[in-house]
Amino acid sequence: MIRVDSLSPPSAVSSAANNSQPSSRPLQVIDPSSSSSSSSSSNSVPKRKRQRLHSTSSDIISTTTDRTNMQIKDNSTRTTRTTLNNNNGSNSTDVSQQQSNGKSSVDRTSSPDMLGRVKKEELVRLILQSLNDLGYRDAAETLEKDAGIPLESNTVTRLRQGILTGDWSLAETLLTSLSGIQTNDLLQGQFLIRQQKFLELLEAEKTMKALQVLRNELTPLGQSIERLHQLSSLIFCSSVEDIKSQAQWDGINGTSRQQLLVDLQKYIPPSIMIPNERLLTLMNQAYEWQRRGCLYHSDSTADFSLFSDHVCDKRLFPSSTIRILEGHTDEVWHLSFSNSGRYLTSVSKDKTCIIWDMTTFEKVQILTGQDECASYCAWSPDDSKLLVCGVDTSLVLWDPLNGKLLHTYTEHKDQVTSCVWLPDGEHFISGACDTSLCLWHIDGRIQNRWSAHRTVDMKVTPDGKRLVTISFDKCIGIYDLVDFKLIDIGKISENEMITSLTITKDGRYALTNVQDPPELHLWDLNEQQLVRKYSGQKQKSFVIRSTLGGNDESFVLSGSEDNCVYVWSREHQTLLEVLEGHTGTVNCVSWCPVGLPKFASASDDKTIRM
Repeated sequence: MIRVDSLSPPSAVSSAANNSQPSSRPLQVIDPSSSSSSSSSSNSVPKRKRQRLHSTSSDIISTTTDRTNMQIKDNSTRTTRTTLNNNNGSNSTDVSQQQSNGKSSVDRTSSPDMLGRVKKEELVRLILQSLNDLGYRDAAETLEKDAGIPLESNTVTRLRQGILTGDWSLAETLLTSLSGIQTNDLLQGQFLIRQQKFLELLEAEKTMKALQVLRNELTPLGQSIERLHQLSSLIFCSSVEDIKSQAQWDGINGTSRQQLLVDLQKYIPPSIMIPNERLLTLMNQAYEWQRRGCLYHSDSTADFSLFSDHVCDKRLFPSSTIRILEGHTDEVWHLSFSNSGRYLTSVSKDKTCIIWDMTTFEKVQILTGQDECASYCAWSPDDSKLLVCGVDTSLVLWDPLNGKLLHTYTEHKDQVTSCVWLPDGEHFISGACDTSLCLWHIDGRIQNRWSAHRTVDMKVTPDGKRLVTISFDKCIGIYDLVDFKLIDIGKISENEMITSLTITKDGRYALTNVQDPPELHLWDLNEQQLVRKYSGQKQKSFVIRSTLGGNDESFVLSGSEDNCVYVWSREHQTLLEVLEGHTGTVNCVSWCPVGLPKFASASDDKTIRM
């Protein structure tokens, strides 16, 4: 493990005895509640054979967060607990949950007009609307007759007809006659109707009549001046197509009148005019609620039925060891999957970098020749190159598959802690303890250099437009990256040392590991707000790296100083798994970006577990 309390390598390093005997048993699942910190027995941390990082002293900035607002309580009807079964290491799952499986829990005796909490009239009207939307008009008429409940009033029906036939005078009269509409909403609705009238006159090349509508009907409503100016400019358009383009309007023969009805519904109480496809909207909301309520759901594209409560099979999560990769002779500090998922890179204190084939789990190359330990690596976007950096002042560029050293970069004055590729595959940025960030071309030219902070880790968002860094002064730096220039757009302060940084696929959120108390934090980079916290792992003195997993990045995974891998639900912050198997601190966890769900963990026990 890499310590976080010193910068330079100690002249003499002592080895700590490992309290756990190596075990060949597979990575297994233990009861989260049974996991206890070994640090409780002693406040001192034994010295490790590890490069030490130093955190400069700085004022602690208080960032008090209401944990109540951060926490999302589990559904009380679902309790998932994972334990070890007997001594054979097999996983058993005790899942206690209430599922309807088609059985109704609705209290039908509460009222003849109610079905549970749903008004019978509203339900019938929603079904009527849905039947009409699906084209089952005869069925809708039969239901309306049998139930004695109309879909909508005669006034609303005539209003729809008036809009669709272009009878603007009738439409305005009927709109005004509807009860429950606020004055300003009525004015907004009238503006929309008259705007449609104006645009159709322009389309028909009746410019003078359109101008009269603009002056005498639209302007007196006192609505958006900016919109009136936009409409006025349309009079000078040279063609009908230009009018449509400028107004973003598809004309009388398009869907503009149907869209007008949709826009009008925003200003009419929904009890009077039901919003379009309302039942389908409610069904989609129920679908999303089921998906978000499933702790192990990881793929938003996967279909499931609403006929029963949805719960993903926990066994689909990769919680068992499928292979132990052995090849390093000292602590393994960092892992990185190639973008294709075909290869895995591991870097170690033994000064080697090993390329592993994920189809055979065999070594492809062992990259050697570095004078110092490697602690970080990064694949190029096309997986043709690999950057490696570590405890010295240089970076090394490799051809990872043939083992050829392509270039060594030596401009930094202190330890290079991290590096990240730009999407073009020709440039990368390196960060170091000398407070500089360097933008390189792969041929060795420095394209730009910035004075920043003593960098711990950094990431570029997938679109290449933003650089995010973490530094020894307990800050997250956010920069716009435009034309190879950095623009400082924000800084987030943590209370404790930050050791790891992961950016979500959409570039919106940053996941960090912090110490004392050991937690993982999920930050909204746009709002610069803390949105989730994850706790349970042990991290006091060493660099621990975390990651996001699943197709939707719905899992949070982290290493830990108690030799385990911790897994949480990203949405619910619930601790799902505590996976044991390693016999030393787990320094890094990396999730394979493609293919079947799998991840790798690197440990001080010199192994990588898949």
